[in-house]
Amino acid sequence: MPVEVILPKVDMDMSSGTIAAWHVAEGERVEAGDILFEIETDKATMEVESPGSGRLQFLRAKPGDEVPIGQVIAWIFAEGEALVAPEEATAPAPSSALRDARPSEAQPEVQPVEEAGAVEPALVAPSAQAKGVRATPLARRLARQMGLDLAAVSGSGPRGRITRVDIEQLPRTAPAAGSQTLAATVGEKSGAERIAQDLGLGYRSQAVSKMRSVIARRLTLSKTTIPHFHLNADIELDALLAMRAQLNGLPESTGATESTEATGRQKISLNDLLIKACAGALQAVPEANVSWDGDRIVLYEDAHISVAVAMDAGLVTPVLRYAQRKGIQQISAEVADLVARAKGGKLSSRDYQGGSFSLSNLGMFGVKSFNAIINPPESMILAVGQGVQQFVPDDEGKPRLARLMSVSLACDHRVVDGALAALWLQKFK
Repeated sequence: MPVEVILPKVDMDMSSGTIAAWHVAEGERVEAGDILFEIETDKATMEVESPGSGRLQFLRAKPGDEVPIGQVIAWIFAEGEALVAPEEATAPAPSSALRDARPSEAQPEVQPVEEAGAVEPALVAPSAQAKGVRATPLARRLARQMGLDLAAVSGSGPRGRITRVDIEQLPRTAPAAGSQTLAATVGEKSGAERIAQDLGLGYRSQAVSKMRSVIARRLTLSKTTIPHFHLNADIELDALLAMRAQLNGLPESTGATESTEATGRQKISLNDLLIKACAGALQAVPEANVSWDGDRIVLYEDAHISVAVAMDAGLVTPVLRYAQRKGIQQISAEVADLVARAKGGKLSSRDYQGGSFSLSNLGMFGVKSFNAIINPPESMILAVGQGVQQFVPDDEGKPRLARLMSVSLACDHRVVDGALAALWLQKFK
């Protein structure tokens, strides 16, 4: 029997992936373990190894195609094995990994867009739904809410399964006579776009990228399910900037510069020092280095700092692990590597999972202060603003000039209380 090439799940939030490139052409021989193709997720491009040896045949996806996880995209035939087209062969059973997966994994919702010209579904009473139609539970619920007949819908999932996206991407359908007006007609444009069209406003629209979709889903979940509270503080930076200038071998007057010397040696940034301080505070207050996990609380032994990295396509948070064990030079080098791989789309799923605390710094953009949204399942995120020179009183009450940085600590009140968060912020300061 030919070996199935199945699109794997390489990311915990992944329900589909885009084929970035094939490394083996159809009909060519491949050995087990060779790089077979590249898959693009919302955060990175990853290489996938061949599951067997033989000749690659019957490719079902080309570069640029979005494919649900678990779907067969090609077959590998052993030498001398009869080339039977998949359409003529028995439908392949789902892999054991797919059978054992949770329902949300076994029935991915993100599927390729249905081609134009799909049959418009008839509006029917929910009791008239066809029971023999293959569809995900979410697709059935949406169909019931919209009064759609699933028998008239073409599914793009494995073996024709109808998914949420198949329902949402159907063309607009007018309600049948006497039926209830739908609150959101299938395929209806967003409120902003509809208003812009009605008023004749100039605008353009674009499809939501996979990365932006994940950001929207995760942060909406965070803001609506995590009870946020914020603590704010101003921190003097002068001594820290002087130490950084000394570590970089620069004159103290250039302590605020983030550049690299002509030698190309990696310069220590203010962010590197803040990461080290976050790690130290987590070690000093280990009760705050936690995650809420339903009926359990996870207490981390080490400081795994997620560092927010802004890119054109959105935001990613690669993780610097065991930050409390590392010196400033090592932190600086590893953060630079994470940022470079993030911007090059070369992060693996391990690189942005397993953080215990997040740091988001917008000071380089001139932002004085802001409140950040917690990155679940973490319980705290520190938002850092720009250092600004201000007059503050000295020990005798006389004004002196100092550079102050405003920080805001967002906390999950389910697991981090106000006094505990204040203690952490005090240790950080």
